[in-house]
Amino acid sequence: MVTSTRIGGVLLMLAAISLPIIIVDYVMIMSGLATDGEPSIMDRATFAKDAYPELAQGWRVEILAIAAVACSSFIFLNRPSRAGWALAAIGALITIPMYPIMLGGYGEVFKLADLDAELFIVLRGITVPFFYVGQGLMMMGFGLAFLLESQAAERVLPRWALWVGSIANTVAGGVFLLLHFGLLDDFMFSAPFAMVGFLLTALLGVRLAAKAS
Repeated sequence: MVTSTRIGGVLLMLAAISLPIIIVDYVMIMSGLATDGEPSIMDRATFAKDAYPELAQGWRVEILAIAAVACSSFIFLNRPSRAGWALAAIGALITIPMYPIMLGGYGEVFKLADLDAELFIVLRGITVPFFYVGQGLMMMGFGLAFLLESQAAERVLPRWALWVGSIANTVAGGVFLLLHFGLLDDFMFSAPFAMVGFLLTALLGVRLAAKAS
């Protein structure tokens, strides 16, 4: 019989598998922005316009993955780790509004006969807080959920795996929040932690779905 918990586990697994793939794809695309020195506003806008079809495809998938995180997190609010899932859901919901700006806003700017680089940079600047705060809270929520799951009487993963998942997700989330407060300049520091965190989050989703069988 299909249960809500099983659906939540499958959604969490799919989201946690999709997000690192999308991140790697984004980094590979943006690595093509190579200039002598710091790229100018026009350099960034022109590159984004040329790469927009590929970027947009990733964002279309990514918004569905983030929505799946929010949905699964709401489903898991009946678990003892509900505080972590509530925080993850809030983070996902904060992240979602940036996608209409990128898919709709960027897309319309790039249709203009004369590329308005300054408008593009303004729209890009609007999306940054959504991304940093949303992803920071979402991954901190995962970290808290793993920590609380490690203290449960009936654990769905070995305690060491839950601890590693808690640390990896918390560090990755902390990096995004440090970026939000201007204390870091680059989120790539969080990449190894985020990848481990997503891997274990996907595994947690699998185990929660299986446990609901």
